[in-house]
Amino acid sequence: MRINFQTLRHTRIASGVRGVAYRALIGDDTWPPTFRAPADRSLRPEASGNVYVHIPFCETLCPHCPYNKVKADPRAISDYRDALLREIRAYSEGPAAPLKVASLYFGGGTPSLAPEIVEDVISEFRHLFLADAEIAMEVYPSHATEGFLRRARAGGVNRISLGIESLEPLLLKRLGRRYSPEAALEAIAQSKVGGFEMVDVNLILGIPGQEVDAFLAGARACIEAGADQLSAYPLFTFDHTPAGRSEHMEDYARVDDVRRLRMQRGVARLALDSGLRRTSVWSYTRVGLSPYTTVTRPDYIGFGAGAGSKSSGLALFNTFSLPEYVRSTPSSTALVYRLSRQQKKADWLYWQVYNARIERLAYEDLFDVPLEKDYGLLLRSLRAMGFLKRSGEDYRLTESGAIWVHRMQSLFSLNGIDAVWSACMEEPWPKEVALV
Repeated sequence: MRINFQTLRHTRIASGVRGVAYRALIGDDTWPPTFRAPADRSLRPEASGNVYVHIPFCETLCPHCPYNKVKADPRAISDYRDALLREIRAYSEGPAAPLKVASLYFGGGTPSLAPEIVEDVISEFRHLFLADAEIAMEVYPSHATEGFLRRARAGGVNRISLGIESLEPLLLKRLGRRYSPEAALEAIAQSKVGGFEMVDVNLILGIPGQEVDAFLAGARACIEAGADQLSAYPLFTFDHTPAGRSEHMEDYARVDDVRRLRMQRGVARLALDSGLRRTSVWSYTRVGLSPYTTVTRPDYIGFGAGAGSKSSGLALFNTFSLPEYVRSTPSSTALVYRLSRQQKKADWLYWQVYNARIERLAYEDLFDVPLEKDYGLLLRSLRAMGFLKRSGEDYRLTESGAIWVHRMQSLFSLNGIDAVWSACMEEPWPKEVALV
């Protein structure tokens, strides 16, 4: 099917389809979901054992990257560190503080630009870590030197993700990445001997000028270099990024969709033939290891400028503005949304599908109703299309299902991300943002 989902998702047709699908799944009159400014900016969700920390500093600003980020500056990093620790301490001293931390994830930006912040945050949470806590950090490939990795491991980091993106020099240049393919592969090699429990490698498919065979050769090289997990995802465009602006849409958003689909199918075959197992719609993990995951969890608490949180039916975002975050912390909550019971169910199901497995008994434990009673028609439809199959007590996505769910994600969920991030980057304290 020659459907360009990146272009389609910005149309009125797509908005109408999202509204119909939302009403069918949610069954209430809350379309469109709308984040609003809270009456109390110090509002925080209840406890969660999953923690996300945003470090927004970068050496260069990649044109396709949608995340909250700024050029690195020593003074700004120092001020941000102080504000971040204030926010964490205020939360830790409050009634909603987590009893134990199962996962701590550092994203960005480029967390490896500020290892001192990573170390200080780990120290703040050290007394709360479970014995097998996952402490994960995104690392820019050229930062993955023996000395840096030794410091990160000694500081408590036990999982890393390398944002390699591509092993083609021209594509790396186009993406604004400042390292060579040889340096990227050396980063994997250094990480493998660094004592980390998990080394994840990110690759992008659907870059303008990218050929299927070259992409698959790069994926194979990363697996052969020892990557424990391969995360391969399409290049998405967002309105607030240079790559998403109208003058660049011809290049970035109109990449041949058939070629992108061939890359998705090809990397799935390659990863599975190499002994990896599918652990999400875009990730493949070595057997015996738990997947490297970020905020794709039922609940998490986020800290930092632009960080999101979701727990106990409350979703929120901190202000994206670094000056406002530093000035206002710990009262930095900019937008809030309270999920209804039906929205909690749909949100849980979304992330189960994202992780390629729907746990029937877990749903019944959480919501005290059989999964099939709420979503029987949807499950039967997905099975009839060959996208879903029974596996013991659970459902699993088929390979075809995983690939098509990933493709449809651009149509159904990315616009919500686009809406929030675009609004929050224009205005530190927006009054409301509708997810149409």
